[in-house]
Amino acid sequence: MGYGDEILAAGQAQRYFDAHGVPSIITDQQGLPRQHPIWNDNPAVVQQIEPGQYHCIQNGPHCRPYIVYPFVAESGWTFNRDFHARDHVARIYLTADERRGGTRLRERLGPFVLIEPWSKHANLRWPLDAWHVLVAARSDLTFVQHLHAGSGDCVVRGAEYIYTTTFRDACGVLAAASLYVRGESGMCHAAAALGIPQVTIWGGCMDWDVLGRYPKQIGVGVTAPCCGQWLPCAHCATIMARIAPRTVSDAIDLGLETRAADHGVR
Repeated sequence: MGYGDEILAAGQAQRYFDAHGVPSIITDQQGLPRQHPIWNDNPAVVQQIEPGQYHCIQNGPHCRPYIVYPFVAESGWTFNRDFHARDHVARIYLTADERRGGTRLRERLGPFVLIEPWSKHANLRWPLDAWHVLVAARSDLTFVQHLHAGSGDCVVRGAEYIYTTTFRDACGVLAAASLYVRGESGMCHAAAALGIPQVTIWGGCMDWDVLGRYPKQIGVGVTAPCCGQWLPCAHCATIMARIAPRTVSDAIDLGLETRAADHGVR
């Protein structure tokens, strides 16, 4: 998951920090301390090792807590069902510069729903035609798609667009959104960290109980048992194709009700 993995690591550190007031060093498979830009300015994660009291968390490539190893692309994921992402909600500390793009967008457009149809994993993608239908059917809402170097031709007709060059800049746009809608990804963990309600078009690949069920997260099309397939999978494609735009639209309304309850506005 890339950045999502690192947000989960920060969530483990946050849980310990909340309980004990002690920051954590996050280590790799060999037990060596490591850093990641999504942890910048996070008091729960040790930024620079100096004399003091620390907790150690091993979470890195080949030692992710939600995966049962060994894992290779051909075998797909087997999930550790003793781990639950919802128990490890991270925080992301954005700078004023990183928030500026989202702030200006909201000032220009008013409240907006942020969407993202692209995923590097084919099994986590809702069909692009379904996105077109959803946006066309909800002319009462302003949809914004954040584009990036990997977006390719996954562009939703009828949406507004904003281009982001870094994950943290994308988080700055996310922080200004009323709701986030996409398939499972690292940005879903970012939404949880930023407290943004989300509709996650889940499907049958990932384990909802392990990696989902965050506060303010609505899962659409959740199918169990999940297959955990890394390579393109007909089972996942079939499940995603059966998720109707109307179902996602209804979930959006529920998500916006959550936003309204939190802030009194959409």
